[in-house]
Amino acid sequence: MSATDLDDGAGTSGRAVVVGGGHGGTQTADALRRFGWTGPVTVVDADPWQPYQRPPLSKGVLGDARDDLCFHGPEHYADESIDLVLGDGAVALDRAQREVRLASGRVLGYDHLVLGLGSVARPVPFDTAGLDGIGVLRTRQDADALRRWAFEARSAVLVGAGFIGLELATQLRGIGLDVTVVETAPALLTAALSDVTADFLRARHEADGVRLRFGARVVAVDGVGGRVRRVRLDSGELLPADLVVVGVGALPNDRLAADAGLAVDDGIVVDHDFRTSDPAIFAIGDCARFPTPGGPSRLTSVQHAFDSGTRVAKVLTGREGGPMPVPWFWTDQAGVKVQMAGGVGGHDRVEVLGSIQDARFSVRRYAGDLLVGGESVGWPQEHLATRRELAAVPAPS
Repeated sequence: MSATDLDDGAGTSGRAVVVGGGHGGTQTADALRRFGWTGPVTVVDADPWQPYQRPPLSKGVLGDARDDLCFHGPEHYADESIDLVLGDGAVALDRAQREVRLASGRVLGYDHLVLGLGSVARPVPFDTAGLDGIGVLRTRQDADALRRWAFEARSAVLVGAGFIGLELATQLRGIGLDVTVVETAPALLTAALSDVTADFLRARHEADGVRLRFGARVVAVDGVGGRVRRVRLDSGELLPADLVVVGVGALPNDRLAADAGLAVDDGIVVDHDFRTSDPAIFAIGDCARFPTPGGPSRLTSVQHAFDSGTRVAKVLTGREGGPMPVPWFWTDQAGVKVQMAGGVGGHDRVEVLGSIQDARFSVRRYAGDLLVGGESVGWPQEHLATRRELAAVPAPS
């Protein structure tokens, strides 16, 4: 595709509006400038803060290095002629007029629109009774509240044994809180890790004093003086808790697209270039459902947001998108770093390299003789080797 093939003939001088100031949105704006886009570039975000990284919120929520979370200093956006519209989220799209309406009533025109809307937390699955000390972790505002509550608390219940819950468990144990993780599934991280690595992490967390309740569900909370004090499980068990953090997964933030009549199916439906059913609109990162050899899929990782934003910027500036890089992710918990690459499902055997006892090992997943994914614990060199091998695997025809 060349610049002259763009649907409105705007080339690299049209109006580019990016909705969402996360990793994908910020990378899209940066890459557009790097690849020669000369027209206006505007990034819109409902958060009032300068665009910042989300993953460190769960990995370092008890710290207070807020400026360190920002992707760039404020001078970067001025130097690159990127206009930031913060604290004023998009509420509606007019596709016929190519306009974005913001919460303030302001209207932005576009020639090309990129939706980097991310995901939203699943609803809290019980009545919070309006109590303080109960929250989720998605934004800096959430992190500020959790930090304040954590240093006032003695015991915490984390609802959901996903990455956020387990990373928080490690941090809260580090400041001396009694920590219980409640999970409806029979094991932790069943959709993300092999049984080998999941069992290893479970043992590490339990050795650190984290109590794990699998096959359990929180059905109610009780409070005193407006602050949560305990939770009730479906078994009837009562757990003391003056801090409750809910991390039961996320949903694609696709309401804006659906309301505008774009194709949506558990995320905004896009093609290989992340173009939606409207050729002037793209969707990237967590909110996008894109084609893969195994069928349409969504990926919720920083690297995917970065890579999809880069691809859209290439397409808009007339460059070849090329193959998408191998997806990868990482988590810091229970005193180790786990790095994952490729897919989790679709394998029929695993191979374990290194030493589980020494917390330096890798689990490789195979479908027959084909490497389809892997995870490495305390072994970054093996993680990089796995990514290189996955990148060399031919895509299915």
